Amino acid sequence: MGKRLGFALLALLSANPAVGNLGDLPNLGHPSALVMSRAQQTAFGKAFLVHALKTYRFVHNPDALAFVRALGRRLVAASFDPQIDFHFYILKNPVVNAFSVPGGYVFINTGAIIAARNEDELAAVMSHEISHDTQRHIPRLIALSHKLSWAALAGVLAGALLMGTSQFEGGAAAMSLSSAGLANETLKHRRGYESEADHFGLRTMARAGFNPHAMAAFFRRLKTYDRFMSVNVPESWRTHPATDIRIAEAENLAARYPNPPIPDRPSFDRFQAALMAREGSPYTAAARIAHELRGRHDPSARRYGEALADMRLGRFTKARHQLGALIAASPRVVAYRMTLAELWRDTGHLRAAVAVLREARALRPHSLWIGVLTARTLLDAGDIAAAHRLIKRLIERAPYRPDLYRTLAHIYGRRHDYLHAHEALAESLFLEGDGQGAAAELRLAAPFATQPAARARLKTLTVAFKEGWTAPPTFP
Repeated sequence: MGKRLGFALLALLSANPAVGNLGDLPNLGHPSALVMSRAQQTAFGKAFLVHALKTYRFVHNPDALAFVRALGRRLVAASFDPQIDFHFYILKNPVVNAFSVPGGYVFINTGAIIAARNEDELAAVMSHEISHDTQRHIPRLIALSHKLSWAALAGVLAGALLMGTSQFEGGAAAMSLSSAGLANETLKHRRGYESEADHFGLRTMARAGFNPHAMAAFFRRLKTYDRFMSVNVPESWRTHPATDIRIAEAENLAARYPNPPIPDRPSFDRFQAALMAREGSPYTAAARIAHELRGRHDPSARRYGEALADMRLGRFTKARHQLGALIAASPRVVAYRMTLAELWRDTGHLRAAVAVLREARALRPHSLWIGVLTARTLLDAGDIAAAHRLIKRLIERAPYRPDLYRTLAHIYGRRHDYLHAHEALAESLFLEGDGQGAAAELRLAAPFATQPAARARLKTLTVAFKEGWTAPPTFP
């Protein structure tokens, strides 16, 4: 990745017409003249997301994403720039970390979520990252010094982003490509930005109704993990202030606020248990669930995590009994039914899975996640017509969801309708940001377009993709 990412993003900012009219900007012969407008920051974030989707492992579980995004919306509403359109993603990465990218893109590692002891600690992590964007830290980094050449700035940007991911030492290496004096200068500013993000993040979480003392509590735990993350990374290269200083600063600021007991929140415990159950080997996951969730007030989260771990270990009968008991005790918790449907699918009982999914849809009729999984299960069960009807209804409700078009492509494939299968897959790829892949699918569709109307539709889609917009096609 290295400097190539930094140069690619700089090229986007200075040359891509999609970021808006750049004619009013000063001569870009030197990066100190670069000013990132909000439109440019959004384009920057979108470009990084396209790269990240091809590079990192994302958590796609809709229940997990819904939890993080609901928490994110609550924090953004209390932030110091609530007009920014934030987007929250979970990366499947055991490193205890999170990072943000200009344009409102926040990425949280599963390791950070699992390390949190409660929702308030996770709110501390997320409010810190939100504050990086509301305080415009990367734009300020770009403009901080006339000493930055384009090559050095590319290294700084690549390092700033890499050091937020698991490639911590790669980030330090990218930063080290510039001179030692420049590196020290930029890192001094970046460490100041980290302190500022702590400050504004703590105030944001307090305004959102979370206990601000949870930030210092999380930092104390982070101190243990930091010993491992910082191996072979000199103090002068580290982005964050020394953890003892961060703890003291967070405690001093939190002292202005009350410190009520943090309540148990079963929804957070379930969300965390589901991630724990899927992290590492199934044996390690089972042991961690037993240890980490033992003291929680509501034992259902531990039982749920155990059922998920049992499924990974092939103990399907035990998991099914556990899930059945959870559903009987909490019949309105949709996650339990969705997991039971997954179990029935994994064991080949597709009709039983469809029945459970219909129960889940009755509880949450507007859930696209449940609808898509129901359509896929119907397709696997051989009920192609029912799957087709359902996915068409979902596309009418949400015409810009790539997973819906990908499912539709599978349905057309099962019907041997290869023209519409390639068209639907092209639409899915385009919505995911893969314009080249979308164009390739349309070329594959061309031999099957034997009627004038079909050829005209392919031409329309080809032009639309080239121009960078898409209107949902009309599929039969």
